[in-house]
Amino acid sequence: MTDRPLTDLSDDELAGRPFDELVVALQQVVQRLEAGSAGLEESIELYKQGLRLHSACEARLRQAELQISELGRRGVVGAEPEPPSGPADD
Repeated sequence: MTDRPLTDLSDDELAGRPFDELVVALQQVVQRLEAGSAGLEESIELYKQGLRLHSACEARLRQAELQISELGRRGVVGAEPEPPSGPADD
């Protein structure tokens, strides 16, 4: 684990962070940009950071979609719904 802000991490390090952390960091960047209090240079840097965070989030979502698709193709033992139980025949 690192104490550095996510925006200071390399792309590979970002890829290893939890999705929720990435989203929170992206939201913070967006809020700072929307506040309009940053100067031009800082705004450009924030925009670059936002693009990197967005890319990391997108990659994580694509990975999750692939995993879900693969699980759907393979089927998961026990994941199929139980057949409806009718009245017991005695």
